Amino acid sequence: SIVGSSMSHYPVLALHDVPPTTFSSSILTKLCITTNVFDDCLRLLNGRLKQLTTLNDLPNLKCFSLTCDFIDACDAQIVPLLRHMSYLEELTVYLSIENRDTFVDGTHLHNEILIHMPQLHSFVFYIRTDIGTTDSMRKLSNNDIQQTLKKIKNQKVGCMTYYPTFGGICHVFSIPFLFDRLEMIGNTFPNIIFNNVTFLMVFDSIAFKCEFFIRVARFFPLLKELQISNCRSPL
Repeated sequence: SIVGSSMSHYPVLALHDVPPTTFSSSILTKLCITTNVFDDCLRLLNGRLKQLTTLNDLPNLKCFSLTCDFIDACDAQIVPLLRHMSYLEELTVYLSIENRDTFVDGTHLHNEILIHMPQLHSFVFYIRTDIGTTDSMRKLSNNDIQQTLKKIKNQKVGCMTYYPTFGGICHVFSIPFLFDRLEMIGNTFPNIIFNNVTFLMVFDSIAFKCEFFIRVARFFPLLKELQISNCRSPL
């Protein structure tokens, strides 16, 4: 199935300064919503939904899915939250992370999250890390990142790295790519069929040539919208 990565897939629910009795249920067992801020996700864990087996009761939590765009506190917020879900069997995450000194790679995912979920058998993920230019930034290659992804066992994984003038961007993801949105990739991408992607945004200072668009048509067969940011003519 296609995993929607857009925040418009579900109605928005805001819980800030709302009494616990405003949103409550004793019979609800599954909930799919969009929250305005990450704190609202945490507020759903406070007992408002007594029987919610897919979000509320953490010891019994078996399935969890999280989409966050432009989060700058992944290590302080998301990682601690996921560590409370040690009984998870299925985890889906779509994250774009900013203001981090290093890329999120296979080593980080294994050491900080996956080893805390011994019962996990399905891990569907896409994580993009954007790093601003720093003197200490180490430019890791695709092969460097791919080597770290070997720590994620029993599934195929892929990566893309790109270094524009303003810093570095790294994408790590499970294969097949089950999300419908992919942003901020450069002039090159791996020979993977992205069967579910309908929105693609590419960014590069190098001119996009005809061969690039031929590859896009081949590897993104269901693409509906293509956004291009480029300062040079393709001719």
